[in-house]
Amino acid sequence: MKKIILTALMLALIFSVAWANRITLSADSEGRIVVTDGDSGAIPVPPLGEHNTGEDGEGELLWDDGVMDEYWEDGYNRAVQFIAPVDCHLITGLVYQEDDGILYTPYYFAVYGDADGVPGEELGGVMAVGDAHNGWDEINLISVGIALTEGDVFYGAVIKNGGEFPYLCADTTEPIHGNFYNEPSQMEWVFDETSNLMLRVVVDDDVAGPYTENPNPAPGDSGVHGDVTLSFEIHDENHSVTRDSIIVMVAGQIVTDKCTISQASMDGSFLVTFKPEKEFIPGDVYVFWYAEDELGNGDDDTWYFTVDEFSDDSATEDTSWGVIKEKF
Repeated sequence: MKKIILTALMLALIFSVAWANRITLSADSEGRIVVTDGDSGAIPVPPLGEHNTGEDGEGELLWDDGVMDEYWEDGYNRAVQFIAPVDCHLITGLVYQEDDGILYTPYYFAVYGDADGVPGEELGGVMAVGDAHNGWDEINLISVGIALTEGDVFYGAVIKNGGEFPYLCADTTEPIHGNFYNEPSQMEWVFDETSNLMLRVVVDDDVAGPYTENPNPAPGDSGVHGDVTLSFEIHDENHSVTRDSIIVMVAGQIVTDKCTISQASMDGSFLVTFKPEKEFIPGDVYVFWYAEDELGNGDDDTWYFTVDEFSDDSATEDTSWGVIKEKF
């Protein structure tokens, strides 16, 4: 699986003081991506992903430098703009807290799509509570199920929860990407070019679904006896397979509830076994399954084996398991 190298794909959208004009992208003499906002000239784009290139395909998108210069307690909702560097899933939100920051204060971490340069439709979100430590508050977003396409503009946001609102930290070191804010009672987002809100997101470029291992009978096998017990494993390269997503079809019948589905290993793979109520009659028997991993990546597989002999005299052409002569 290829690694994300976010620093090589650090495309971004930045807005002028009026936040209405899109910038242009170009490369300087050293090959770095720079932006031009029409007023300040070329500004180096801060890295999107200092802690990326892990073999697990995860990358951290960020604008701040990791050092808090100020914090706010103004009660505004705030959002940071990002761009998906590759096709990926959003898996983690990060909000920085320090000292009297957001300790124990509940808030809503939301993700928005883009609406002409400002946060638009909500894509999902989760409630979060600041931990009692200095550092990054990690919000698990896997269950929200947000899939992004390369180039998608989106926003991570901290939204006020009822009457409480967390202190939000920021760095004021150049270059400034800025952030958006609004009063909870208003819908209009305003661009703030004075600082970088310390809010980051982590994406995972794994978009491949589960796959088959150790099928028995093997695909294309012939000479199989009709009383065979079918078995195969469902694996995923980087994430656990979701047990409840598995669907199994044999000889044209959905047999998921008649299968034994057990954990095959600690990596979240499953062993599927199926014994028909009656023997398969001679002919091609097709097997189909569908499953998803915990990120929501789905895939399926189909193969067949050939039954050449059987011993059950009650097995007839209209057996409930039948024989399918063509792929479904």
